[in-house]
Amino acid sequence: MHSLTMKNVIFLVVFIAITPNSFARTPTVLTLDEALQRAMEHAPAIAGAKANIEISEAKERAAVSGWIPSLYGSASYNRQTGNFAPRPGLSASNFGGGSGFKYESTHKSYDYFIFGLNLTQTIWDSGRTHGNHQVAKAEIDVAKQDFAVTRLDVWANVTNRYFAVLANKQMVAVANRTAAQAKRHVDKSEAFVAAGLRPKIDAVRAAAEAHNAEAARLSAVDALVIAQAALAAAIGDPDLRLVDAIQIDFFADVSGVDVDEGYRYALANRPERSALAARVAVQEASVRMLKGRWYPAVAANASVNDSGMAVNELVWNWSVGITLTVPILSAVQTTFEVREASARLSKLRSDLDSMDLGIRLDVEQAAAAVNEASAKIQPILAALEAAREAFELAQARYDVGTGNSVELLDAQSAYANAQAAEVRARLDLELAYVAWHRAIGVIPTRPVSKEVP
Repeated sequence: MHSLTMKNVIFLVVFIAITPNSFARTPTVLTLDEALQRAMEHAPAIAGAKANIEISEAKERAAVSGWIPSLYGSASYNRQTGNFAPRPGLSASNFGGGSGFKYESTHKSYDYFIFGLNLTQTIWDSGRTHGNHQVAKAEIDVAKQDFAVTRLDVWANVTNRYFAVLANKQMVAVANRTAAQAKRHVDKSEAFVAAGLRPKIDAVRAAAEAHNAEAARLSAVDALVIAQAALAAAIGDPDLRLVDAIQIDFFADVSGVDVDEGYRYALANRPERSALAARVAVQEASVRMLKGRWYPAVAANASVNDSGMAVNELVWNWSVGITLTVPILSAVQTTFEVREASARLSKLRSDLDSMDLGIRLDVEQAAAAVNEASAKIQPILAALEAAREAFELAQARYDVGTGNSVELLDAQSAYANAQAAEVRARLDLELAYVAWHRAIGVIPTRPVSKEVP
């Protein structure tokens, strides 16, 4: 029994040891192009923007129906009494009943059938139907520009998170190298201490530094998993849980940015501005439509019906006519509706002016971020090279016994920080270029060959 229990314990320990690797989630490896393509196909925001376009197109088709004749049929059946009720100008004397005719009411009832067709066609409504159609057409432009905004946002979000995954992978590589260096230093320190060449505190310090390096490595791995999950969430494909990235050199050939040229380009291409301009067009059409309510409307109508007390004894009639509708008291309400719509139009135009100023600021900030990130690369690379050389010198001094552990640990930490600073600087540069393209409203193209396996 004791032997069986020990076997179970040993099996449990081995199972726990191998379980994390067995159940680890394997990320899906995607190129940036593949990630963007999936995002454009699966992101909920994209689907919602497409649905808004379909809604606007359906409204436009519905607005066209204002020019189409209205035709409807009717059929009714009633069981009713036939009691004669006199009224001014119509009494029994009109039918030879005499002035002394006695009116009687009974409960005797009859069948009564009515079948009819009615046709109505608007001839002229002072631009109301046309204005309504123009509003609907302009709303399609709004929906399409909103879709372009959504598409640009999805591109920027996915691209930023893709670069974040790449940066976190590099941070994991830095952490792995640092942890390996710390482990080698532990081995050397313990060997020197065992040989009596170094005090024991050197080995203790080296062990503490190794533990810190391992903790930093685990944090870097966790950060990478979070970045991969964030990229999967940005893509929006329900089949993805974690997404790994392939190293690319996206903006390697991009030169400096020009603020004035970027601003002119942004005014022509920012979908937010185009969407707001389309909303101005919608409101202009709304004002024209409302003004049409001040004026008369003309419609033609025709009808034909069969009616009678028995289906096989129906009598038909027809009529045609023209109706002129002239607004009188309703013109007061229309006046204030026009004022409200005109005020909304003025507000939208002022919003457009404000957006132009905001776009200018966006371009200025994006250009400053690109220039700053670009300028920082060379100093950081120089600092990295200096930190690497200092670490190698400190390690060599320690190995020959002329240096101390504090000097080596400081150099090792400075070198690790310099490597991390380079990763962050390159990420900042990539993100700055993404922000620049977002500010000018364009999704850049690039050859797939830029991807580095």
